[in-house]
Amino acid sequence: MMSKQSEPQSISPIKGRPMLQWTGKKPLESIEYFPAQEKEMYGDLNAKEFNKLFWGDNLQVLSHLLKEYRGEIDLIYIDPPFDSKADYVKKVKVRGQQMDASQKGLLEEKQYTDIWVNDEYLQFIYERLNIIRELLSEKGSVYVHVDYRKSASIRLLMDEVFGDDCYRNEIIWSYFVSGKYPQNFAKDHDNIFVYSKTKQPTFNYQTYLDEALYYQKHYEGEVKKDKDGTEYYEYNGDKRTFQKQLPETWRINKVKRDGNEKTGYPTQKPEILLERIITASSNPGDLVLDCFCGSGTTLAVAQKLGRRWIGCDINLGAIQTTTKRLNQILEEQKQKKLLNTFEGLNAFKVYNVNDYEIFKNEIESKEIIMEMYGVEPIKQSYFDGVLDENLVKVMPLNRVLNKMDIENLLKEISKSTDQFTPKTTTSKEEETYEEGVLIIASGVELDAINYLKKENKTGVKVEIRDIQADKKNLLFKKPTEAEVEVHTVDNKVFVSVKDFYSPILVQKLELENEKQLNPKGKVVIEDFKQIIDSVCIDINYNGKLFNAEIMDIPDKKNLISATYEYEYKSKGKYTLAIKIVDVLGEEYFETFDISIK
Repeated sequence: MMSKQSEPQSISPIKGRPMLQWTGKKPLESIEYFPAQEKEMYGDLNAKEFNKLFWGDNLQVLSHLLKEYRGEIDLIYIDPPFDSKADYVKKVKVRGQQMDASQKGLLEEKQYTDIWVNDEYLQFIYERLNIIRELLSEKGSVYVHVDYRKSASIRLLMDEVFGDDCYRNEIIWSYFVSGKYPQNFAKDHDNIFVYSKTKQPTFNYQTYLDEALYYQKHYEGEVKKDKDGTEYYEYNGDKRTFQKQLPETWRINKVKRDGNEKTGYPTQKPEILLERIITASSNPGDLVLDCFCGSGTTLAVAQKLGRRWIGCDINLGAIQTTTKRLNQILEEQKQKKLLNTFEGLNAFKVYNVNDYEIFKNEIESKEIIMEMYGVEPIKQSYFDGVLDENLVKVMPLNRVLNKMDIENLLKEISKSTDQFTPKTTTSKEEETYEEGVLIIASGVELDAINYLKKENKTGVKVEIRDIQADKKNLLFKKPTEAEVEVHTVDNKVFVSVKDFYSPILVQKLELENEKQLNPKGKVVIEDFKQIIDSVCIDINYNGKLFNAEIMDIPDKKNLISATYEYEYKSKGKYTLAIKIVDVLGEEYFETFDISIK
């Protein structure tokens, strides 16, 4: 019998009438519940309530949230993929550049791909909008950020899911673009559609400063009030009052390459954009969700404005970037003694959904798996490659294979029978084919294989390979290595990072410098601290939840200190855990048993 905790979460019928059709369109009537595992904790470790950051497929994360947060979230902002037909990379740099002049220290790390086949993009967004509506509170609003590629389709989808009577507005975010466009108008804006759960959502009238004054205010000054209560801001000695209510077109430039906010994450949005949204459609203490959180801008601004927040992303690099960013904000708030004066929370936890930790990120995982199995890649096709004359489809590896995946696969096979060689058959036999299809997946739903046997009428043999069963025989990547010394004196523990080596990072540096390397073809890093992004230490690790009580997260120009100490208040035996993350996001983790006398 299925336990109550694992029962599927129901989805109520949509509000509007269907206005857009596509191949494979299917209403979302229920969704499986997926458990989450606590992995890390940051901020005030004695806090009674925590903000939440999830690593996983956001469809699984949203289904997980339905159990606790149905009708509880006051504001949802999403910046989903735009179907831009591009791969997005994060540029990372070896710190404190000390390498040979002929070598490069700049790398590009794939973060996510925005390439979709046929109409799967529309189904992807449609399913998530259905769950988002379930999560919104009665006063809640959702902001969906898109651009010219899919804005028309997304508007129709939102009318269908939320009802056109709950349409609130379309915000135009315009920004500076460089270059000349002699044959076309410049594409210099994005669209942000605003819908609400009901006809009476939270909305706070806003006045505003222009962009230059906004950043001056946030980083150098403060808002003041005249005797009559009029708010103003001093800029270069001049008194500037706030301007009129925000217009529907917002002129805000993208994040500056050398600006204070820059994380290096692709498609990062400026904080001023999210501040206007969060201030307008939520109040202090309200709950904000971003299920495509990327570099964490929504969560960072929510934290600064005293809102509670939940975020998630399928890419581990996004989770690492966001964790680092939020830690820095918490530390700033702590130093400025702001945490006791606002209605937000001063701690957060990091969770995994479905416990898939084999891969660093979803994009590279597919490439790794295809290489491990010996799959020859093919382009411009629904299928990813060929193995032993069989076509191969690698399903998303951060979630289990489900019946909808199989249904879509069988439809694609039916449309692609010209790629297969028919077997010789009699007139009474169904047509069958010489070649087959191999599905590679990370975990399989219990009834998925039976569903495949029952529904496969294509004449093409389909086989499923589960990497969860095969992973003991697969070498996915060389792990990072470190030399860490730990010793105690009385009630103090001293931790020293003596050395650190990242095979993947060095390999990528060598590939980047292939034409410029020294005769031996080796990359030489003068100081191992150059390739370390952060060091976190849990001084009393319980084997499950990592509590980061010591954090060394330097800015881009500085290196880690590599030496740390902690004074225990009680005698006893402890397990100390250290996590080292390099600039590519590769992690090293080690524990030490110590005794405090």
